[in-house]
Amino acid sequence: MTKSIKAFNVTARVENESWSSKGTTLVASSREEAIEKATKTLQLKPEHVIEVEDVIVYHSSEKLTSENYPYGRLRATAYFSVEYNKKGARTVFQTICPKSGRLNKPKNSTYYKVILPCEQSNGHFDSVGYLDFNGTSSINIGLRFMADFHELFTVEQIKDIAITILAHMKMNSVAYVQYGGSSFDAIKPLMDKQIKTLVDIAKSGDNLFLDCLLDEEALEATKKADYQPFRITSHSTAV
Repeated sequence: MTKSIKAFNVTARVENESWSSKGTTLVASSREEAIEKATKTLQLKPEHVIEVEDVIVYHSSEKLTSENYPYGRLRATAYFSVEYNKKGARTVFQTICPKSGRLNKPKNSTYYKVILPCEQSNGHFDSVGYLDFNGTSSINIGLRFMADFHELFTVEQIKDIAITILAHMKMNSVAYVQYGGSSFDAIKPLMDKQIKTLVDIAKSGDNLFLDCLLDEEALEATKKADYQPFRITSHSTAV
Protein backbone atom coordinates (compact mmCIF):
# COMPACT_ATOMS: atom_id res chain seq x y z
CA MET A 1 0.00 0.00 0.00
CA THR A 2 1.34 3.43 -1.00
CA LYS A 3 2.16 5.70 1.92
CA SER A 4 1.80 9.42 1.28
CA ILE A 5 1.02 12.66 3.09
CA LYS A 6 -0.66 15.78 1.72
CA ALA A 7 1.54 18.73 2.53
CA PHE A 8 2.54 22.25 1.52
CA ASN A 9 5.75 23.45 -0.07
CA VAL A 10 6.40 26.98 1.24
CA THR A 11 8.95 29.35 -0.26
CA ALA A 12 9.64 32.91 0.88
CA ARG A 13 11.64 35.64 -0.84
CA VAL A 14 12.57 39.27 -0.26
CA GLU A 15 12.84 41.40 -3.40
CA ASN A 16 16.48 42.09 -4.36
CA GLU A 17 17.71 39.96 -1.44
CA SER A 18 18.43 36.51 -2.83
CA TRP A 19 20.28 35.58 0.37
CA SER A 20 17.02 36.00 2.31
CA SER A 21 15.22 33.25 0.37
CA LYS A 22 13.97 30.39 2.52
CA GLY A 23 11.80 27.35 2.10
CA THR A 24 10.46 24.20 3.69
CA THR A 25 7.84 21.50 3.26
CA LEU A 26 5.38 20.95 6.07
CA VAL A 27 2.07 19.42 7.07
CA ALA A 28 -0.86 21.72 7.86
CA SER A 29 -4.66 21.62 7.73
CA SER A 30 -4.88 24.67 5.45
CA ARG A 31 -2.79 27.14 3.47
CA GLU A 32 -3.29 29.72 6.21
CA GLU A 33 -1.94 27.32 8.82
CA ALA A 34 0.94 26.42 6.50
CA ILE A 35 1.92 30.10 6.22
CA GLU A 36 1.65 30.57 9.99
CA LYS A 37 3.72 27.45 10.64
CA ALA A 38 6.33 28.39 8.02
CA THR A 39 6.62 31.93 9.37
CA LYS A 40 7.59 30.52 12.76
CA THR A 41 9.76 27.68 11.43
CA LEU A 42 11.71 29.82 8.96
CA GLN A 43 11.68 32.97 11.12
CA LEU A 44 10.24 35.01 8.27
CA LYS A 45 10.14 38.79 8.25
CA PRO A 46 7.12 40.91 7.25
CA GLU A 47 8.85 41.80 3.96
CA HIS A 48 9.04 38.15 2.87
CA VAL A 49 6.76 37.32 -0.05
CA ILE A 50 5.37 33.85 0.61
CA GLU A 51 4.31 31.27 -1.99
CA VAL A 52 2.47 28.09 -1.05
CA GLU A 53 2.07 24.99 -3.23
CA ASP A 54 0.08 21.83 -2.52
CA VAL A 55 2.21 18.68 -2.78
CA ILE A 56 1.90 14.99 -2.03
CA VAL A 57 4.95 13.57 -0.27
CA TYR A 58 5.58 9.82 -0.62
CA HIS A 59 7.35 7.15 1.36
CA SER A 60 11.10 6.95 0.85
CA SER A 61 10.73 3.57 -0.90
CA GLU A 62 8.03 4.69 -3.35
CA LYS A 63 8.79 4.66 -7.09
CA LEU A 64 6.70 7.25 -8.95
CA THR A 65 5.78 6.46 -12.57
CA SER A 66 4.84 8.68 -15.49
CA GLU A 67 3.57 7.10 -18.70
CA ASN A 68 3.66 10.34 -20.66
CA TYR A 69 7.12 11.81 -20.08
CA PRO A 70 8.52 13.99 -22.93
CA TYR A 71 11.25 12.11 -24.84
CA GLY A 72 12.30 14.27 -27.75
CA ARG A 73 9.24 14.30 -30.01
CA LEU A 74 7.99 11.10 -28.43
CA ARG A 75 6.57 10.12 -25.04
CA ALA A 76 8.12 7.61 -22.68
CA THR A 77 7.62 5.85 -19.39
CA ALA A 78 9.69 7.50 -16.65
CA TYR A 79 10.47 6.46 -13.09
CA PHE A 80 11.39 8.76 -10.23
CA SER A 81 12.53 7.45 -6.86
CA VAL A 82 14.87 8.07 -3.93
CA GLU A 83 17.71 5.73 -3.03
CA TYR A 84 19.04 5.48 0.53
CA ASN A 85 22.35 3.87 1.41
CA LYS A 86 25.32 4.44 3.73
CA LYS A 87 26.23 7.64 1.88
CA GLY A 88 22.79 9.17 2.39
CA ALA A 89 19.92 9.78 -0.03
CA ARG A 90 19.87 10.67 -3.71
CA THR A 91 17.20 10.92 -6.38
CA VAL A 92 17.12 8.37 -9.19
CA PHE A 93 15.51 9.18 -12.55
CA GLN A 94 15.16 6.56 -15.27
CA THR A 95 13.28 6.28 -18.56
CA ILE A 96 12.31 3.54 -20.98
CA CYS A 97 13.32 4.23 -24.59
CA PRO A 98 10.02 4.34 -26.55
CA LYS A 99 11.77 3.06 -29.70
CA SER A 100 13.58 0.03 -28.29
CA GLY A 101 11.61 -0.56 -25.10
CA ARG A 102 14.89 -0.79 -23.18
CA LEU A 103 15.49 0.77 -19.78
CA ASN A 104 17.92 3.68 -20.07
CA LYS A 105 20.80 4.24 -17.66
CA PRO A 106 19.58 5.93 -14.45
CA LYS A 107 20.46 9.54 -13.69
CA ASN A 108 21.44 10.02 -10.06
CA SER A 109 21.67 13.23 -8.04
CA THR A 110 24.31 14.09 -5.46
CA TYR A 111 23.84 12.76 -1.94
CA TYR A 112 21.98 14.52 0.84
CA LYS A 113 20.98 13.18 4.23
CA VAL A 114 17.22 13.53 3.82
CA ILE A 115 15.17 13.38 0.61
CA LEU A 116 11.59 12.23 -0.01
CA PRO A 117 9.83 11.90 -3.39
CA CYS A 118 6.83 14.14 -4.01
CA GLU A 119 4.25 15.08 -6.61
CA GLN A 120 3.67 18.76 -7.34
CA SER A 121 0.26 20.34 -7.86
CA ASN A 122 0.81 20.28 -11.65
CA GLY A 123 1.38 16.51 -11.59
CA HIS A 124 5.15 16.71 -12.05
CA PHE A 125 7.46 14.66 -9.84
CA ASP A 126 10.04 16.27 -7.61
CA SER A 127 11.64 15.74 -4.21
CA VAL A 128 11.67 17.53 -0.86
CA GLY A 129 13.88 17.60 2.19
CA TYR A 130 17.52 18.41 1.38
CA LEU A 131 18.17 19.12 5.06
CA ASP A 132 21.68 20.08 6.19
CA PHE A 133 21.26 20.53 9.98
CA ASN A 134 24.02 23.18 9.96
CA GLY A 135 23.34 25.61 12.79
CA THR A 136 20.51 26.00 15.28
CA SER A 137 17.93 27.30 12.80
CA SER A 138 18.60 24.53 10.27
CA ILE A 139 18.52 21.89 12.99
CA ASN A 140 15.08 23.08 14.11
CA ILE A 141 13.79 23.15 10.52
CA GLY A 142 15.03 19.58 10.07
CA LEU A 143 13.50 18.40 13.35
CA ARG A 144 10.09 19.75 12.37
CA PHE A 145 10.37 18.15 8.94
CA MET A 146 11.22 14.78 10.48
CA ALA A 147 8.31 15.08 12.91
CA ASP A 148 5.86 15.84 10.08
CA PHE A 149 7.04 13.06 7.76
CA HIS A 150 8.24 10.46 10.28
CA GLU A 151 5.95 7.73 8.91
CA LEU A 152 7.42 8.06 5.41
CA PHE A 153 10.84 6.76 6.50
CA THR A 154 11.94 3.28 7.44
CA VAL A 155 12.96 2.70 11.05
CA GLU A 156 16.56 2.22 9.93
CA GLN A 157 16.53 5.57 8.10
CA ILE A 158 15.05 7.35 11.13
CA LYS A 159 17.73 5.96 13.42
CA ASP A 160 20.48 6.94 10.99
CA ILE A 161 19.09 10.47 10.55
CA ALA A 162 18.84 10.86 14.35
CA ILE A 163 22.53 10.00 14.65
CA THR A 164 23.33 12.62 12.00
CA ILE A 165 21.32 15.30 13.82
CA LEU A 166 23.03 14.31 17.06
CA ALA A 167 26.45 14.83 15.50
CA HIS A 168 25.44 18.23 14.11
CA MET A 169 23.95 19.30 17.42
CA LYS A 170 27.22 18.50 19.18
CA MET A 171 29.18 20.39 16.53
CA ASN A 172 26.74 23.27 16.96
CA SER A 173 27.56 23.48 20.66
CA VAL A 174 31.26 23.63 19.84
CA ALA A 175 30.59 26.41 17.32
CA TYR A 176 28.88 28.54 19.99
CA VAL A 177 31.96 28.22 22.17
CA GLN A 178 34.60 28.72 19.48
CA TYR A 179 32.91 31.40 17.38
CA GLY A 180 30.50 33.01 19.84
CA GLY A 181 32.47 32.97 23.05
CA SER A 182 29.80 30.95 24.88
CA SER A 183 30.78 28.66 27.74
CA PHE A 184 30.01 24.94 27.76
CA ASP A 185 28.43 25.41 31.19
CA ALA A 186 25.91 27.81 29.66
CA ILE A 187 25.31 25.66 26.56
CA LYS A 188 24.92 22.28 28.26
CA PRO A 189 21.52 22.79 29.96
CA LEU A 190 20.10 24.14 26.69
CA MET A 191 21.09 21.03 24.72
CA ASP A 192 21.38 18.23 27.25
CA LYS A 193 17.74 17.03 27.09
CA GLN A 194 17.68 17.30 23.30
CA ILE A 195 20.86 15.27 22.91
CA LYS A 196 19.56 12.54 25.23
CA THR A 197 16.28 12.42 23.29
CA LEU A 198 18.13 12.05 19.98
CA VAL A 199 19.99 9.11 21.51
CA ASP A 200 16.59 7.60 22.37
CA ILE A 201 15.39 8.11 18.78
CA ALA A 202 18.57 6.50 17.45
CA LYS A 203 17.76 3.44 19.57
CA SER A 204 13.99 3.21 19.05
CA GLY A 205 13.10 5.09 15.88
CA ASP A 206 10.21 6.79 17.73
CA ASN A 207 8.87 10.16 16.65
CA LEU A 208 10.31 12.33 19.41
CA PHE A 209 11.81 14.95 17.12
CA LEU A 210 9.75 17.89 18.43
CA ASP A 211 11.15 17.18 21.89
CA CYS A 212 14.60 17.98 20.47
CA LEU A 213 13.85 21.55 19.32
CA LEU A 214 16.47 24.06 20.44
CA ASP A 215 15.78 27.41 22.08
CA GLU A 216 17.64 29.57 19.61
CA GLU A 217 17.01 32.81 21.50
CA ALA A 218 18.44 31.35 24.71
CA LEU A 219 21.45 29.92 22.87
CA GLU A 220 22.18 33.21 21.14
CA ALA A 221 22.02 34.94 24.53
CA THR A 222 25.00 32.87 25.71
CA LYS A 223 27.29 34.54 23.21
CA LYS A 224 29.73 37.21 24.35
CA ALA A 225 29.06 40.68 23.01
CA ASP A 226 31.53 41.84 20.37
CA TYR A 227 33.38 38.52 20.58
CA GLN A 228 36.09 38.26 17.91
CA PRO A 229 37.17 34.65 17.33
CA PHE A 230 39.67 35.65 14.65
CA ARG A 231 42.50 37.99 15.47
CA ILE A 232 44.20 39.95 12.73
CA THR A 233 47.87 40.50 13.32
CA SER A 234 50.32 42.45 11.19
CA HIS A 235 54.03 41.96 10.86
CA SER A 236 56.56 44.48 9.60
CA THR A 237 59.75 43.45 7.94
CA ALA A 238 62.76 45.65 8.49
CA VAL A 239 64.73 46.44 5.38
